[in-house]
Order: sequence, then structure tokens, then C-alpha cells
Amino acid sequence: MVLVFVNKFTARKQYIIKHIFKRILQLEFEITTDLSVFIAHSGAKLSYGKKPLGEEFFIWSHDLLEHTGIEDYDINVTQWNELPVFFQGTGKSHVPFDLFAASFYLITRYEEYLPQVKDDLGRYSPSASIAMVNGFLELPLIDLWSQRLGHLLEERFDISLSRKRNHHNHLLIDTPSIYKYKLRGPLEFTKQFFTQLSSLRLRDLITNVAVNLGLKKDPYDQYDLLIHQIKESNATTKVTYFFHLGNYSKYDNGVSHKHRNYQELIKHIADYFMVGLRYTLDAKIEEIKKQSKRFELITNRTAQYSIAAQGKISIPNHYKKLVDLEHAVDYSMGYHDQPGFRASTAHPFYFYDLDYEVQTPLLIQPYAIHYKSIEKYTFNGQEALVSRLKAHCNTLHVPFTMMLSNDQFDDDKRSHVHTIIKQLLDEV
Repeated sequence: MVLVFVNKFTARKQYIIKHIFKRILQLEFEITTDLSVFIAHSGAKLSYGKKPLGEEFFIWSHDLLEHTGIEDYDINVTQWNELPVFFQGTGKSHVPFDLFAASFYLITRYEEYLPQVKDDLGRYSPSASIAMVNGFLELPLIDLWSQRLGHLLEERFDISLSRKRNHHNHLLIDTPSIYKYKLRGPLEFTKQFFTQLSSLRLRDLITNVAVNLGLKKDPYDQYDLLIHQIKESNATTKVTYFFHLGNYSKYDNGVSHKHRNYQELIKHIADYFMVGLRYTLDAKIEEIKKQSKRFELITNRTAQYSIAAQGKISIPNHYKKLVDLEHAVDYSMGYHDQPGFRASTAHPFYFYDLDYEVQTPLLIQPYAIHYKSIEKYTFNGQEALVSRLKAHCNTLHVPFTMMLSNDQFDDDKRSHVHTIIKQLLDEV
């Protein structure tokens, strides 16, 4: 057990110290503000403050975890044995920066509370993040810092880190529409037909007509193929499908959730994989409630797992809505258009609400890469990037999570996605 001394107990300190010691390092720990208890402790101990108390393991503290509210801090990134760090400390600190404050800053998405320029859909741009600006977006930096801290504590004290952890690949499949052409209805078919005709997309037009005449399989209909691939593989790969159950709109114009075939497909997928909800873009709480109810009626399961449409998570509002509705796990933490770790971690973590300074029950599972961000790369480029990000997860013994959109299975796209998935499945 590691005893951690702090001069002042705050919700921020409790949150991040608990996350690092319990969830990442899996070490027993206690936090104390009682100096006499700390001095009397004969086991492993760490003090966190402005100066060491004695000869204990010491980490210098930045003011971030003492404060409440949002401040615009200057971030100066340096190196610690080839790992980027910021919030640099004093020479007496056993690590050269405030590991807890820096981790808190990244994992809470502190910078996304600050004024920012957003894209056309209102999404936070990865190019504005300190991770991309300073070249560490591809690193699960919090996990790597924590791993190094664990090794330093092992060297200093008679403790051992757990090396046996279950890790696997996890495929998340965003499904705005179950079919490209099939079951779209006469209005949508007519719209697609004349759009394809006027733009001379004759191949698409022929496929559209053939699908609707029952002469050809819909390009998105790859569900049983993936089920077969998973069943035949030796990998411990998890798959979660997220289905759209909102009303028809400009952005969500796929097959209606009312269609019996749609509901039967969801039930079929749920026999093999986990299923969750893909919420409509900018959905209000009442709309989320309606979609959750539809999900429960179709699957006879509670709506535990969710993603945001188009990867739009306006922090903290998106997560606050899910907390209010008592949802369990959200998988939206990542960038649609840039590979890497948005919160600088591959570990799941609980959403910390900086407005109310409280840890919430909502678990956030980040993903490392959205296939959309690399689909235009050559196969070798895709393979290299996926392997690079996955190697970090393997080293840390945490799941490698990749998101795909259902349209990327489109046969007409000549995508490399099938080969990338096969490589993941072939790994034992």
C-alpha cells in the first residue's frame, strides 16, 4: 500500500490520484492530510506538495489541483527521458513535473473548456490541442507517465505492479444507416436516383436499382461476414455496433428505425455482439430519452453504451446529458479526422465535471483511431499507423480500440478496412 500525503484535500486530487493508482497502476493506496500518520507510516509513501517533508518519494505540485474553475495556463512542453511533459517542477521532485496536474489537465479535456475555433459541425479541432501542437497525440501519455511512476516506486519500495491484465482489440462500428440503398423508401430512392443520374455516377445508379429489385446485395450488408470472421478467429476481439434510432433529418437520412427489418437486424447483431446507441447530432435530452426508449423496446436491454453522431462531443454538455440520463459508458472520446488519443489515455476513465468539481458515474472509453482518418492512406500507411498505436496499448496491457463507420464496409469503395480487421483478428 502506498500512502500519499497532501496538505489540502480537494476533489481534483482525489480524482486523479485514485485514477492513476487504482485504475492504471492497480496499486492499493490511501490519501492523508495527517502529517503524524504519514511520518509514522513505515511502508511506501509519497508526498505531493511544494516541498518534501523528509526523505520520502516526493512530487512537486502545480496549483491546478488546488483551484476550482477554469484558467488559461501557459503550457511549456519539455522532455522526461523522451516523454513530453509540462507543469515543470523543482529539482527536489523525483519526477521533473507535476504528473498528477498534467494528467488531470489532459484527461478532463481542460483545454476544451477554453474559448476555441470549431469546425463546420461545431467539433473541437485536434489541431488546436496541445497534444497535436507538441507532437504527442499518438501517445497514451498519461498511461506512459503512470507506468514510469510505477517503476520508480517499485525501485524505491518493496511493492510490485500487476503484470497480468486482460487486453484485447475492440471494434466500434458506427451505423447511421444499416443499408446504402435497400429499404430507403420511395422518396429517398428517387432522390438518390436523380442525384446519381445528374452526376453521371452510372455505376452507383445501376447498383441502386439492382439492390432495390432484389438482384444484388446491398453494399453495406456485411454483417454476417463480420460475425463469421469473429467466430473463426482466435483473437479476443470485442465488437460493439451503435445504431441510429432517431428521426429522419438532413444528417440522419438512413433506413427508418420503424422498419421491421431494421429492428430484426439489431436483434440479430445483439445475439453475437454488444449493441449501443448512436445519438442524433445535437440531440436534446428529450430526444435522447426517446431514442433510448426505442432501443430498450427493440433489444429488451437498457441503453448502456453510446456514441455521438459525427463524433461531435461538445464538452462538457454532451457528457452532462448522459450523466443526467444515468447512462453507463460512452465511446465518443476520439477524433474522427485525426488518429491518436484525444484524452492522452487508452484507459477508460470517469467523466470529471469541471463546472461542478465532481467525478460522475459516466465511464468514458476512448478510442485510438477512427478508420475515417486514415481511409485515404495506402494500405502500408494504414497498417503502419494502426500497428504503431496498437503497440502502445499492448505494452500497457490495455484494449486497442478502433472505430469504423458502417459505410466503410461498402464493397464499392475498395477499402482496406477488411484487411486491417483481418490482421487484428489474426492476432492471438
